[in-house]
Amino acid sequence: MKTLAQLEFGSFLDAGGAEGYRAGLVRRFFGVQSRSCDLSEEACKRARDIFGIDSDAADLHNLPYRDGSFDVVLCSESIEHLPDFRAGVRELLRVARNALIVTVPHESQESVAHSVDQHLPHGHLHSFDLASFDFLKHEGYSVSSRRIVSPHLSLLASLLPIKNIEQGSRFPETIYRVYNAAVPLLKKLQSNWVAAALIQLDEKLCAISSRYNAALFVILKEPSASLRENKRKISAKQIVEFRVPYHEIGHRR
Repeated sequence: MKTLAQLEFGSFLDAGGAEGYRAGLVRRFFGVQSRSCDLSEEACKRARDIFGIDSDAADLHNLPYRDGSFDVVLCSESIEHLPDFRAGVRELLRVARNALIVTVPHESQESVAHSVDQHLPHGHLHSFDLASFDFLKHEGYSVSSRRIVSPHLSLLASLLPIKNIEQGSRFPETIYRVYNAAVPLLKKLQSNWVAAALIQLDEKLCAISSRYNAALFVILKEPSASLRENKRKISAKQIVEFRVPYHEIGHRR
């Protein structure tokens, strides 16, 4: 969201958008036309049913859109599954008018080789680092990259567990019963607080550490689309509190 806030755009495509969560998030916070596409027809159906997001069943190698159909295209955690990721990136750039944002996992070559050798379902086919998209610079694009998803976050997320406590003699029985009954709500509140804090902390940790679990790339076709300052301030708390609409399987909105 922070990266999107630095771009000028009025239309958005989430390629590989699954059930439409990110497209719904972008529509909610930026008020732009949002669309999604995914290889799974079922995921596209759920995007429409759950979020009211128009979604198309499509292969990233052959998107059903005209050139420059969307101001900004996002492709998150999908490129690593493509046999020819460069062809996929060029197809994404074809339908993007101003900018393409890509996130990919950062894994060792050994880990990816194991996935390929074992023919793991939905396994990753490529190992990426911060220079993986530099080939586009030679084609006239502006490419920036940064580390995201610090490996240190998993440790921090486990520091404050809230759980039921066994009754003892320190407090009256009523205290234990009330506390344990409130644990589900406390966990939910804590979960939101921790998630918001970790989102804010991730950028700082990745800036001071060379270790990272994923990378984010911004590829500009139109440099004027990039703003010097965030167009809109969106807090981590707002993102965490974005609610997925209640949905029953088989129920259409």
